Amino acid sequence: MIFSKKNVLTGIAVFLWVICYSAHPIIINDNLKSVPIGKHLEILEDVNSAYTLAEVVNRTDFFASEMEVPNLQISKSTFWVRFTVENQSSTENFLLNFAYPMIDEVVFFHPTSENRFIKELAGENVSFSNRKYYHQNFIFDLNILKNESSTFYMRIKSGEQIMLPITLGTNKSILQTNATLDLYNGIYFGIVLVMLIYNLFIFFSVRDKSYLLYVVYILFVGLVQASDSGYAYRILWPQMPAFANFMVTFLPAMVGISAVVFMRKFLNTKTHIPNADKFFFVFIGAYVFCTILFAAGFPHLSYQLMQANALLVSLYMLAMAYRIVRKGYRPAKFFLAAWAIFLISVCLFVMKDFGVIPYNYITKHILQFGSAIELILLSFALANKINILKKEKEESQLKTLDALKENERIMREQNIFLEKKVKERTVELEKTNHDLGVTLTDLKETQAQLVDAEKMASLGQLTAGIAHEINNPINFVVANIKPLKRDILDVMDVLAKYDEIKDADGLKEKLDEVNELKEELDLEYVVSEIDLLLKGIDDGANRTADIIKGLRTFSRLDESDLKKADINDGLDSTLLLLNSLMEGKITIVKSYDELPPVECYAGKLNQVFMNIIKNAAQAVATKKFQQGEKPCITITTKMIDEDILVSVKDNGPGMKEAITARIFEPFFTTKEVGEGTGLGLSIAYNIIDKHHGFIDVESEPGTGTEFIILIPKEQTLFNTEEKSTLAILKEERRKRLINRKAEKNLNEIS
Repeated sequence: MIFSKKNVLTGIAVFLWVICYSAHPIIINDNLKSVPIGKHLEILEDVNSAYTLAEVVNRTDFFASEMEVPNLQISKSTFWVRFTVENQSSTENFLLNFAYPMIDEVVFFHPTSENRFIKELAGENVSFSNRKYYHQNFIFDLNILKNESSTFYMRIKSGEQIMLPITLGTNKSILQTNATLDLYNGIYFGIVLVMLIYNLFIFFSVRDKSYLLYVVYILFVGLVQASDSGYAYRILWPQMPAFANFMVTFLPAMVGISAVVFMRKFLNTKTHIPNADKFFFVFIGAYVFCTILFAAGFPHLSYQLMQANALLVSLYMLAMAYRIVRKGYRPAKFFLAAWAIFLISVCLFVMKDFGVIPYNYITKHILQFGSAIELILLSFALANKINILKKEKEESQLKTLDALKENERIMREQNIFLEKKVKERTVELEKTNHDLGVTLTDLKETQAQLVDAEKMASLGQLTAGIAHEINNPINFVVANIKPLKRDILDVMDVLAKYDEIKDADGLKEKLDEVNELKEELDLEYVVSEIDLLLKGIDDGANRTADIIKGLRTFSRLDESDLKKADINDGLDSTLLLLNSLMEGKITIVKSYDELPPVECYAGKLNQVFMNIIKNAAQAVATKKFQQGEKPCITITTKMIDEDILVSVKDNGPGMKEAITARIFEPFFTTKEVGEGTGLGLSIAYNIIDKHHGFIDVESEPGTGTEFIILIPKEQTLFNTEEKSTLAILKEERRKRLINRKAEKNLNEIS
């Protein structure tokens, strides 16, 4: 691109001034190969990036560089560089090599014989395909006529550190220098690649995460060096200048983060130094913040903070490794040796960027040297860790083997001891089993006696009730016999008078005597009284017959097998036999559904009804009822699916939950000592269970108690089913009762 002067005269004057002015011109002769020109440079800072080339050419405030490689630090300013070259050699074509690929923008101005300047663009912001020389360094052609001098200008701007390692030489010498640089870099990247593949292979072999983290760290270190030296832009993303510029900040951040994570894992800092370990997260956060800051459009501030954070992290990690070494952790020794070399190189590299130490070939590549040594030593450290782990494993195996042998010895001794104890315990158990057998026999006999006692007690109460019930009609019959006998004798006297009439003689007189006797005896009254007495005797006989019939229905002594029976008749016969217990003071409410004949042990079911109704009658007898309230027992029968439900509910004092939970336990009773055995409801529970049914109790203090019985209509099916099926059917029956309770509660609420 040609830069033209607005005014030809002004241009000629400026060009003559440029040619005449050269405080430190660069002299080229035939012995020139490649020479640094840092001390021959003149530099002008454009703070606002507003100067044009015409203005720069006329300015006189350039300052001469005193360094072989000028260091312009990290700055937002644009810098103009000027140098003059005088050609005293026989060659007219030379190359200018700017060996700092991290510069964002470089504009090189070539003077021409027509008092013009040719502008050539370079830098990371320019696509790599636009470069004349396919190299990461910025290489410019210098065409200078023999025995003449020319002044050149460069405009430089960057968001990172600005260094000016510029050399001038022949085409051959510059290309040879760059080829040598590529060779050294190739050796370094070869070491990085070998270490990466080597540690990745070990990771797949041992599956230790330390190796995987180290592989990630090696990868980012290699990418950082490739980015800083320009190879990443040249090879990996040559057509993406914006991405290459972003990688200059992103990759160092990832190196710092991966280094921190690897060190925490390798040295186990969380265990050795838990308090200091937390600071690693602060440094990781700082790296992330710097990356975000760069993406937000603050590259200079981001780069400065990144460099400062890298220096702090380096010193901090070095101190951590030293502290862990002092604790005696062997892998930390190898880590400290490797990391110290690399961290020293990092410190020197950062100090070079801040101008603390000079920029030269050693400081320029110090990070690569330190990184290569660090990668090799850390690989040795990881390999040594395997040896340490192997040795620890062998020691652990030996300890385990010794422990197993000791355990085996202890087990042998314990087996001998246990065999002896087993023999002793066997003798004791045999004796205990014999004693338990005797005790069990005694308990069975006692239980049988108690059951018989309960039956006898029930039989005694039943007999007393029957005796009371039969006594009333028998007394009525006995009381009627004596007056009946007297009335019959009176009738016999009248009949005797009639027998005295033999013939017609004195018939009128005889009839008058009979009539007088009838009037005297009041024969009409006697006859009516005889009818009444005979009717009373008949009623007493019928009541006695009903009691006998009810007793027969209740007992079913002749039915020991399953037979069809009417549940309602069983309840009525039970109530008839318990009539004396009611004493006419308890209201019996019957709510019977029409039920089909039920296959059952009728006598045993009547015994259940007897125990439950008797308990209900005794319960309501103990409660003091308010005025207008009467004791009541409600008996309900109902058909539910294929089951028969029997409910006996009273309005007595009720029971607490702790009592209802134990109501069916043998020998449990709430009565006074001597008033009950506590077996009645237990026997009832077993009888219902024998019928494959379910019995439950609901009670609340002050509201009364309800006993609910659910038994199947048919028993033949259950006798042929397996036990598992029976358990399922019983569980279904229990759920029916639960559903009934829920429906009942809902009805009460509504």
